[in-house]
Amino acid sequence: MKKVSWPAKSPFIPGILFGLFAVATLVMPTSFIVMAPGPANDVTALYDGKRIVSISGQKPYPSDTHLYMTTVSAYGNPDTGASGGTVASALFDSSARVVPVRALYASEETNDAVSSRDHEMMKSSQETAAAVAMERAGLDVKMTLEITGSTNKNAQVNKGDIISAVQTPDMDKPQNIASFSQLSSALEKVKPGTGIKVTVIRDGKETVVPVTTVPRQPEFDGSVRPGSVMGVFITVTKLELPVQVSYLIDGIGGPSAGNIFSLALYDQLTPGSLGGKNSIAGTGAISWDGSIQPIGGINQKLAGANEAGVKNFLAPAANCSETRGHVPTGMNVWAVRTIDDSIQAAEAIANGDTSKLVPCSAVAAPKMRMGE
Repeated sequence: MKKVSWPAKSPFIPGILFGLFAVATLVMPTSFIVMAPGPANDVTALYDGKRIVSISGQKPYPSDTHLYMTTVSAYGNPDTGASGGTVASALFDSSARVVPVRALYASEETNDAVSSRDHEMMKSSQETAAAVAMERAGLDVKMTLEITGSTNKNAQVNKGDIISAVQTPDMDKPQNIASFSQLSSALEKVKPGTGIKVTVIRDGKETVVPVTTVPRQPEFDGSVRPGSVMGVFITVTKLELPVQVSYLIDGIGGPSAGNIFSLALYDQLTPGSLGGKNSIAGTGAISWDGSIQPIGGINQKLAGANEAGVKNFLAPAANCSETRGHVPTGMNVWAVRTIDDSIQAAEAIANGDTSKLVPCSAVAAPKMRMGE
């Protein structure tokens, strides 16, 4: 029988296989999303000769203030997580955050669906920011406030009712309501449990219905804003702005630039430089009543603003507890709850006296609710 000699094993083969495995691990997608600092964009700057945020129908007032919207660069999406190499690199980057895909997105969500939703949220944010800025600048803004539901058993409203007027006990006659801000203002001095009269348009006819107001929802720190609310769900439609607004924003989604958009528009609609010759960055979603809501990626946005050289940052008060230990050296992070807070902060920065502003470091952490 002929003896067969097998070739000796090459010492390089295990190393090659390990190398191939390592490369595959680095390039293959994972089940994680990496959130890293994105660019800070000056919305007062010109792009191809046009303002990134601009108005038409009224001449804008000149300003020396630079306002920066901040962003997060996300690696990975609901369909495909970030590569192993990107995740590994992020683990050694204090400004990045690694999050499981399913912690951000439900299993049934697709990248196309999320992109579409983010686009719609950006569009809604731009409309809300414009309306709020114009009202704060003293311009007349009109919108339709449609009731889409109720959690108040003492509000005799129907789905589809259009709010047209409100009369509180201290009013001699009904006050016409043309915007969400007007409705909020009308109720800010009304104690919860107060009976008011609400004029609604129902089936094409005006009807007066009784409503007993309810308390506002507590803030993140347990505090409750003065006044009360109707306890109904309201959808804003048929927005009419006295000045047209254009945004040269592409490839960025979500609602978090509302605060800065509103400031930029307010600055163009009012005389002088809102923040003097300073650069101010910020973030925060904006509601129709001008309140500033929390957002995601606050620490990545702080890092992005720092890379742009900005030293004053306006952050939603509800995000402040997340910033501890992440504020770049030399940066002032101011807490804001409303657009009025943001305007006052910019004015204080312009005047060089920020002693009355609230730093994020002084804001209490969110109160835990039962079951959390």
